[in-house]
This record gives sequence, structure tokens and C-alpha cells, in this order.
Amino acid sequence: MLLCFLYNHVQSMAQDGDEWELSKENVQPLRHGRDMSTLQEVLSQQVHANHNAILQRKQAFELELHFYTGDDPLDVWDRYIKWAEQAYPQGGKESNLSPLLERAVRIFHQEQKYYGDLCYLNICLKFVSSAK
Repeated sequence: MLLCFLYNHVQSMAQDGDEWELSKENVQPLRHGRDMSTLQEVLSQQVHANHNAILQRKQAFELELHFYTGDDPLDVWDRYIKWAEQAYPQGGKESNLSPLLERAVRIFHQEQKYYGDLCYLNICLKFVSSAK
């Protein structure tokens, strides 16, 4: 009887948009915090097993990185990294964050124009933190 009540309560919470309450112990905290609307959207997609939107956005970032022709390629990397942090609140291998950070650091480590860039420095700090 108690198990039925708990199951129905959990299902009701998922239907009411309270995915945060169901998943908060699995969300990796970020030093700069999380965007709650993005977190709710991502958790909602995970509860409903709909990862297609996340995969499509990830592919769109990869294509943008590959075909970028503008003046500041670091901007794309920065947006991609921030998106990955928000889109994969549990962190882990699925987020691919550590390899993503490593790729960005490797690409820009010899670009002297980025040595004083706060965006690049933040990416480097995130990479060092993820390597621990």
C-alpha cells in the first residue's frame, strides 16, 4: 500500500513538472550556479526519456565549431561549454565536458591573443578542476 502511494506520488510529481524534486540529489552543483529554467527543461526531457533535443543541440554546436568562419572562435566554444554544463546537470561521461574543455584548451593554448581573455582563463580553470 505504501509503495503504491509512493509510486503514484512520484508519477504525479513528474507529471506536474517537479522533476527537480525527483532529481536534485543527482544534479552536480556549479560554482556559478545553474539556470533553473534550463535545468527544469533538461530534467523534464530526462524523465520523459527524450534526449533527441539535447543530441541535436550538441550536434549543432559541433557543426558550428567545425564550420565557424568568424573573428572569435572562442565564443562558440564558450557557449558550447556553458550549454554542456547546463544540459547535463549530473555531469559525468555523458556530458563529455572534460574532453570538451581539453579540446578547447588545446586549440587555443598557443593563441597569444587569448592569454588575457577571461573567457579563455575560465575555460582553463574549468579544465583543471575537471581533471581532479
